[in-house]
Amino acid sequence: MLVMLDVFPLQDKLEDLRRLGDTVVQETCKYARESMEHLTIAVTAYICLCVVFYLATVYLKISPDCRHLRTVKRVLFVIAHPDDECMFFGPVILKLAQQSDCQIFILCLSEGDYNQEGVVRKQELWDSCRILGIPDSNITLCKNSYLPDDPAVRWREDIVANLLLNHIEALSIDTVITFDKLGVSRHQNHISIFYATAYLCMEQKLPSYCKAYALESINTLRKYSAMLDIPISYLLSSYWYIISLSDRKILKTAMAAHRSQYVWFRKLYMNFSRYAVINTFKEIEILDLELDLELDD
Repeated sequence: MLVMLDVFPLQDKLEDLRRLGDTVVQETCKYARESMEHLTIAVTAYICLCVVFYLATVYLKISPDCRHLRTVKRVLFVIAHPDDECMFFGPVILKLAQQSDCQIFILCLSEGDYNQEGVVRKQELWDSCRILGIPDSNITLCKNSYLPDDPAVRWREDIVANLLLNHIEALSIDTVITFDKLGVSRHQNHISIFYATAYLCMEQKLPSYCKAYALESINTLRKYSAMLDIPISYLLSSYWYIISLSDRKILKTAMAAHRSQYVWFRKLYMNFSRYAVINTFKEIEILDLELDLELDD
């Protein structure tokens, strides 16, 4: 009997623990359901906001030009490889090409010969630019052994800077647009162009009538969020260009002209990348460059 009397309290404690465990599980499940509901509502609301913001900006023309570059008449895009003009600079090229008083020039610093396809990719660049509205005579492609197409090779900034300065002066360029110090994809060729441009700015070698702008690099989540990045870009960026759905079709057609490069993952890129919807820029200024150099040190 003494043994039986000791067992009953133990069973009661186990039963209480079981009930407590069930209660905790139920409360946890309830909290998870409520959290998912709130998250779903928040995500849905944000998506709706992005769609409304996009439609209002592109089609209702609400504040369409307030963040555009001013007095752009002769603009030079400095890219590293054929297809950069579509993959990264498509929106701004399409919008500027629609301005009757703006001439667009392309300076491509390599043939894109990483896989020995330079000859093919050269022709693809011309085909793509025709679709984007850039005349053949406004395209320059360099073939220089010091500027190989290689994601791990940093080009010599002095060589790139000399090429860039010669084109600016020869063509009376008033606006230079290229990559920033992260090169969007951290490709060393892209980054080299930025530092060459930065060198010209810091040494004050650019003509007084010429300004330089860098395409802003962003984190991976934003990079592949397409139009969902539009409100964030609007809040954080000084200059931006956004294109319509019809312009996106033109951009995809131009990218498809790079037949040797238009494989499945680049097709996905053109559908999900925000660089196929919106471009944002910042001016390359001496004070900012000096601050960046101090932070890098």
